[in-house]
Amino acid sequence: MRKIVLFILSTIVCLYSVISCVDVNVEDYSSQTNSEKPVQGVSSEDTTEEDASIESSAESSFQEEPPVYESIYPVDYSERVAYYTNYELTADVNDAYFNDSVFVGNSIMLHYKNYVTSARGSVSGLLGNANFFAAASFSFYNNKNQTADQSDCAWPVYQGEKLNITSAVNKMGVQTVYLSLMALNDIAIYKDGMTGVDETFVLLTALIDELKNTNSNLNIVIIGNTYLHSSSNNMGNKLNNGSIHTFNTKVLDYCNQNGLDFIDVAYALVDDNGCLGTEFCSDVGSSVACHLNKNAFNAWTELLRDYAGKKQAGRWANPTELKGFNY
Repeated sequence: MRKIVLFILSTIVCLYSVISCVDVNVEDYSSQTNSEKPVQGVSSEDTTEEDASIESSAESSFQEEPPVYESIYPVDYSERVAYYTNYELTADVNDAYFNDSVFVGNSIMLHYKNYVTSARGSVSGLLGNANFFAAASFSFYNNKNQTADQSDCAWPVYQGEKLNITSAVNKMGVQTVYLSLMALNDIAIYKDGMTGVDETFVLLTALIDELKNTNSNLNIVIIGNTYLHSSSNNMGNKLNNGSIHTFNTKVLDYCNQNGLDFIDVAYALVDDNGCLGTEFCSDVGSSVACHLNKNAFNAWTELLRDYAGKKQAGRWANPTELKGFNY
């Protein structure tokens, strides 16, 4: 009997020990899992470095949106007229951007030279020390095909010598050429408007290549061709606003494909019909009304300064297309 009692007591003690051990083990495991169990192989410093690496990777994968072209002048024509008629020409921090540059073009650019030269008397440093190389009747055609000894040579004069564009640019030693499109003197010399557009485009791109081959560091910026006043916009003529628009568009596409800047100075000056506005034209009533007045050159100056400011801030973008009209 005694042996039976001892066996029962021994069994109870063992069961109590087993139960106690199980309870302790479960409690310890639970405690480690929920609050105290260490993370094997990863320290708090390692976690910080990993987070930093993830953040760095996220930053490197983020790309800033490219700049988008934006016009700065009023959309409404009457507001544009009022704005540029009352435009106050003063000194501007962006003028120095045009140091060591030359503006090239025909009679329209020659008139802008006169505007800038006159204004520099009261606005010191207007467009920096930019030079001008322009003449009446100048064109890409006679730049390529004429010679200085011809009596009708339309080449501009630099330091008393008639030169073509490449020779003048090399002699000036400038860093940037602002090349104004001269379709007004080019398109009409060919058999039809489309031929004029295509042939003038060939001359322009060949000139750009020639300038770049002479000086690979030369910066070339295109200034768009302005339009005809409505009184001269005869669609039956080879030169009309339709052919000018086609040429501008063709050159803009070339610039966007080849990394050249294109400054559109034309659309700030057009009326609601897409023609050079009366308030911006200096020769309304002439056979080819296309020249610009002070209001128009006020617009040019603001647009050029806007270009300079955006270039320096890394925010310049060419138009992706030009505003279309039903020419």
